[in-house]
Amino acid sequence: MRVRTPALTGSATTGLARACALALGALAALCGCDGSATGYQRGWAGAWTYGGAAFAPADPATFQPLSPHFGRDARQGYCRGSAVEGSEGATFEALSEHEARDGRAVYYCSTYRKAQEYWAYQHLRIATIPGADAASYRVLAHRHARDRHRAYDRGQPFAVRDAASFEPLSPRFARDAQRGYFEHADIPGSHGASFALMDEDDPGYARDRAHAWHGHIEVNQPNRGPHPVLRPLQGADMATLRALGRGYAADARRVWYQGEPLARADAASFRVLTEATAEVDARDRAQAWQRGRAVAGNDPGPSPGVR
Repeated sequence: MRVRTPALTGSATTGLARACALALGALAALCGCDGSATGYQRGWAGAWTYGGAAFAPADPATFQPLSPHFGRDARQGYCRGSAVEGSEGATFEALSEHEARDGRAVYYCSTYRKAQEYWAYQHLRIATIPGADAASYRVLAHRHARDRHRAYDRGQPFAVRDAASFEPLSPRFARDAQRGYFEHADIPGSHGASFALMDEDDPGYARDRAHAWHGHIEVNQPNRGPHPVLRPLQGADMATLRALGRGYAADARRVWYQGEPLARADAASFRVLTEATAEVDARDRAQAWQRGRAVAGNDPGPSPGVR
């Protein structure tokens, strides 16, 4: 015998679809089934997970996520599903992807991998930032922070002349009301109030009202590991000086590459190529250039795609 079911009307079909969608959404929220399994999720019977793995806070009834990586309960704070030892749950708060604080201290949470494990496993490191003043600690741009005493880069403190006005300009350059800084070091003779990047798209060059510098991390020097190099642009005409891109800068008379003057470059006609596939990265009326070196036997020809 064939059993016939009553046909659903359009309104009934729509209502059923909405009910199913709501039910599926609720199930996904409970199970954390969003395809990513990241952050803190509360599943069946109130059990918590972090990143898809079981997570048991000390006080499950009061636990609350603060961000994808940080959480707290009435007893303590948590980072990536692990307790922040010595933290105070009632005042614990997330400040950034890596930083959190309570009423007593500031904490930095990061992950790392080990070469001997072939980089296969992710490990967690939670550290109290030494000497940080929790009440005045403020997260800034480019992985930096400051409190009333000093500045910080990824949780590591360094001294500045005026912490209250400290401002990072890029991952490497910064300033306060008194000085400019490169890689945490005070730039002698710099004027903090006028210190700025020459070009936001070419953050290797910085200047103030009277001087200019190029800074980079040197990685190609034999028998020496990576280290910061800061070069002043000696004799630069500040009125006409400009960053050109790809490590070059020029004024009305000279051209520099990474802060080194190019003796044979023609400033008036010097142009940097914007095409990443070009065999050279710059040209002037007499020759072509690659990373600050004249390229022998390369006909300059026409110069399409320059800035």
